[in-house]
Amino acid sequence: MDVDAILPAGDILAIDANEDFWQAQAKTNETLDSAGLYFTHLFEDRQVILTSDWLKKVVILEISGLKHLRLWRPSTEDLILTKMMRIDPQDREDIEFLLRQKDCSVAVLHESLDQAQIPPVTEIEDAFVANREWLLTCIEKIGNN
Repeated sequence: MDVDAILPAGDILAIDANEDFWQAQAKTNETLDSAGLYFTHLFEDRQVILTSDWLKKVVILEISGLKHLRLWRPSTEDLILTKMMRIDPQDREDIEFLLRQKDCSVAVLHESLDQAQIPPVTEIEDAFVANREWLLTCIEKIGNN
């Protein structure tokens, strides 16, 4: 299973020029290999659907064996937004799973949907509209608080 990374657009040039980053990526892949994970895709935050303040809400990931690398993930609500870029059964299963997590707030999710920064790509915009409709129906069915 691959692991995607979202990098702040303002940091891309520095990251790209930093050889340590690429060595850290290779080391991360070695560490994640035993779990069947592989760190592959690197996205700028402006290439995915997120709220503008996503970096303020990240969740730190505690992974042993990574002394010089800190990893975090978007909040559950922002993670749901990233899964809304295409209409895909696996992404929708992931969204349903995320909706059931204890740290997922329907109120925050509604705010996130309203504040979503959507890349100006027709296919992504269309998928977001369709997924938003689907998601609101899911929220009603699940009855998440």
